[in-house]
Amino acid sequence: MAAPFVYVPEPDPSAYAPAYAYPAAYPNPYFNSPLGATTPVLPPASLLPSPNAFNPNSVLWPEDVATQYESAYTQQWVPLAPRQRTTSWSAPAPKQTSPFLAPTVPAFLQAQPFKPGHKKANSWTTIPAWVNNVNISPYFPSTAPPASQLIHPFLNGDAPSPAFHFDLAPSAFVPMRLVSTHPPSGAPLSALELREGAFHPPLTALRIIHPRLPHWPIDLALPAGVPGPAPPISLAAVLVSIHRALHTRITGADWATLSPHDVARVTAAFSLRCRNEAMRNPVPGMSLGEREVQVRNQGVLRVDWLKGKTVFKGLVRHEGYVELLTA
Repeated sequence: MAAPFVYVPEPDPSAYAPAYAYPAAYPNPYFNSPLGATTPVLPPASLLPSPNAFNPNSVLWPEDVATQYESAYTQQWVPLAPRQRTTSWSAPAPKQTSPFLAPTVPAFLQAQPFKPGHKKANSWTTIPAWVNNVNISPYFPSTAPPASQLIHPFLNGDAPSPAFHFDLAPSAFVPMRLVSTHPPSGAPLSALELREGAFHPPLTALRIIHPRLPHWPIDLALPAGVPGPAPPISLAAVLVSIHRALHTRITGADWATLSPHDVARVTAAFSLRCRNEAMRNPVPGMSLGEREVQVRNQGVLRVDWLKGKTVFKGLVRHEGYVELLTA
């Protein structure tokens, strides 16, 4: 008995082609291949719409789409629809509504403008110039509270200014702006700079203590009996008071409090200071040795207690006083 007839279709050559032979082997609905899709799971997909189709967010009307690329010299040219006026740059800037956008400078540090023709008066209540020049980051948080006390950049011991140099060892009072550091040289501070306020808001009383001179605090205060309000403490008042206090001669009782190790170090600092002072200020008709002896006759000063670390490095605030830093 013959077997039943079974229909076997002829093989399709494309079915035996490797997967990488035709791009249609990769299921990409945006590829128009004559071979069509190779799997019945993927339905036929249409191409993307034309990029020239009307966009409701565009400035063109639907009837202008067909003529937007025509030349103005053809008869079919139609002028484009008028565009909406853009925002004027001269208008005030919109207010920042996002809580994550901070102003460049906090409001409490912004200087208040003066009226036309108004000249800033020289008074103790004006804001010092260095307050407005504080380097503020553009990422300064908008919710940061105002600083309780600002200190002059030349007096800031938390971040000593690299442009300021003041050696307390010489007898001459010469705070300067640095020009070069090896050796330190520069221009002395002007009288206008020295009159700047040392703190903002201003202070009228201050106590300065050096860790190595705890028994000799430096107090800045208006003497009792002086009429009128106390003036604010200026940069010159701080620097002059420190220099004058450190160039005070010690007594025999002070010397007796030193240990043998401290006596040797203070003596070395005293000898070095006298030698440098004689070389720095020569006197006509006197030799270097005679000038050094003249300086030694003035005795040991409190600045020698610093044991050679006499360069001013600023003030650091503490409860009830500020600490004097030297190096």
